[in-house]
Amino acid sequence: MKAGLLTTLAIAVAWALLAIAQIWIQPVSAQVFFKLSVTAGILIGIVLVVTLAVREYVSEKKMKDNGFIDG
Repeated sequence: MKAGLLTTLAIAVAWALLAIAQIWIQPVSAQVFFKLSVTAGILIGIVLVVTLAVREYVSEKKMKDNGFIDG
């Protein structure tokens, strides 16, 4: 779980730094920046969904193992 959240945070911070650089010094073209922005958004979404799914699976498995729910 922590790895997924740290990965998401790293992607978001990297994108934010790129966005600031794009405003001031324009290291990439607008078209490339748009593509990078869309890619970062998709990656953040995928990592968050996978992290939440794994957390749910682990939580449910733990509850089953402890006898709190039937399985």
